[in-house]
Amino acid sequence: MRAFKVFVLSMVVVFFVTMQLAMAGKPNVTGGPIKKGQEMAQPDAGRLNRMSPDAPWIEKWLVPDGGFMNNGGFAVSAPNDLIDEATKGKLDQPKLSTYEGLLEAQKIGIDFPKKNHMKGAEGKFLVVSFEPGEAGGRNMSSRYGLPCQNNFDTYQIIVINAPGDMKAVMSPSQDDHAQIWINGEKWFNDSVWTGNPVDVDFDIEIELKAGGNVLLYRCGESGGHDYANLHLDDSTMGKVDIYPDKAKNAKSFFNEIAPAFGVAPKGKLPSVWGDVKSINQ
Repeated sequence: MRAFKVFVLSMVVVFFVTMQLAMAGKPNVTGGPIKKGQEMAQPDAGRLNRMSPDAPWIEKWLVPDGGFMNNGGFAVSAPNDLIDEATKGKLDQPKLSTYEGLLEAQKIGIDFPKKNHMKGAEGKFLVVSFEPGEAGGRNMSSRYGLPCQNNFDTYQIIVINAPGDMKAVMSPSQDDHAQIWINGEKWFNDSVWTGNPVDVDFDIEIELKAGGNVLLYRCGESGGHDYANLHLDDSTMGKVDIYPDKAKNAKSFFNEIAPAFGVAPKGKLPSVWGDVKSINQ
């Protein structure tokens, strides 16, 4: 009987460990970031097709207040740097995935060309929450209050505050074409949509630095469902802080992330040594 109980306990442990691995995902895409000249290459890995409804999907994001409309279909728009177009060369996609780029974008705005401009957009940032699960099959269009929408691109941003330099696993789910940059480098490109808002095809190993890390997620849509979802592995999610957190608008978001980059929020005393030094000179 004792041997049987030990066997049952062992099987329970194996079950939970297996479930944990299934949730977290062992990376099947490694060796990033993507090398220069290969930014539009597909991942060199088999698709996982893993349904992950209970994964810790990230729900709050900072987004431009309008999408890039009338993109001609994602295959047409995907190779083009839409941030470069929106800012007339002052910023590009890699730069927007840095703290300095975020600050510049806050100042100048992300205002897409007139032919691609969404009605009512002013080039500002919004903090939005959207459903990443089964009900989130149209969370790219729904964040802007749009009905069934075709042929457009969206961008969404989070800041990951890491306690130290670390590796993590990033798991996106998208419809249609996903591209992801972190800290000025491209880590993911996939032009094939997943079959469900919580269906993960690739677990990508990424590197986070101590402090703030800016993640920029672009998704291009042609027709049908439109969603752009993401989660990190369970271990990482338990160690890092992700912003937006309590922020409800762009101003509070930028105040919220400032300490992650060693900067005092506006209205506070300076906390960066360079700021303190300049005041004392």
